[in-house]
Amino acid sequence: MIANIINESGSFAIGARLRRLYDSLTNDMTLIYQEQGLPLETKDFILYYLVSKRSSISISEIAKELNLTHPAVIHIAKSLEKTGYIESEKSASDSRKRLLKLTKKGQKDLAKYRVLWDDIMALNQQLFEQEVQLLQSIQKLEELLKERTYYQRYHGLQASKKTD
Repeated sequence: MIANIINESGSFAIGARLRRLYDSLTNDMTLIYQEQGLPLETKDFILYYLVSKRSSISISEIAKELNLTHPAVIHIAKSLEKTGYIESEKSASDSRKRLLKLTKKGQKDLAKYRVLWDDIMALNQQLFEQEVQLLQSIQKLEELLKERTYYQRYHGLQASKKTD
């Protein structure tokens, strides 16, 4: 690995390291989608995938399930609407509720994505589960941070310093 301040900083620069990893993976996925002639933007993947698993789902349900803000879901949904993959309709039971579902184009292209996603899942399992156990480590970290957030832990550290 090339020496640089981020690498030298170790866990102190964890956010920068995770961002760098995210950017690398996102750039490569964009290239893979382009090679396959698929218009999906990497940032839109999870919403397209989620809507493909449901017959229809509300913005609020998506935000809760993906742990995203309502505006973030709307932003991604607009992007997917532009590609022609999803459409929205008002709920029959609550006219304020907007439901998202796949369009015919979204359903048609889904078969191509599923073949690609199977390959991606196999690669991810090999790389992130067998090689570096990244998924297990992330899950453990997420569980720890649900118990006590990073912010709470920081203030706990500060409090323990004052008592020392």
